[in-house]
Amino acid sequence: MFRVQKTLLAEYEEIYEPVLVENPFTLVDTRGIGLRQYHVALTPSRIIFGCDNFYKHGQRDNVASCYGNCLDPEIECFELVSLIPLQLIRFNFYRHLDRCLMMVSVSHQLQLTAPLSQERPMILEFGGHVFQTYFWRTWRERVSTIRLMQPLYSQITGHSPFSSTDVMVDDEETAALVHKAPRTPSVISRCQAGC
Repeated sequence: MFRVQKTLLAEYEEIYEPVLVENPFTLVDTRGIGLRQYHVALTPSRIIFGCDNFYKHGQRDNVASCYGNCLDPEIECFELVSLIPLQLIRFNFYRHLDRCLMMVSVSHQLQLTAPLSQERPMILEFGGHVFQTYFWRTWRERVSTIRLMQPLYSQITGHSPFSSTDVMVDDEETAALVHKAPRTPSVISRCQAGC
């Protein structure tokens, strides 16, 4: 499951940093159509993108290069494609229907050119099917924690991990049943209790 962390330990030991949270995402366009699958990780100082490259060790006809290279099978075709410092980006978390989404964009204080242009934020849909909501909440909590603990990263998000988007209101009306005040004990019940 922790493919980015395993890759950092195996191939990038000099820049290793503990991973706070990671999971699969799908890069989607503004209409929600999937464009590419990523495995994204958050560390205390950067966000890391990785994806599968099945031709990492040679041509696809070269079967010998795929076996026996002493790598963990989970990361042998996995590679890191981007490491972005948290000072440069801003996170927005939101839901659309039953989809949990995260938008990663360049902070408004920075003037940058491509590939981190301000016009085209990355919209990432959380993967993990059953655990999608869990990952969405975990990412929000980790980003908020980084924001609170490190003043340098105060721009990364403006959302609280406990915002109003977490409250789901049912469309069904609920009626409250109010009971009448209890009656004073009658003469008969006093006699039965005390006699």
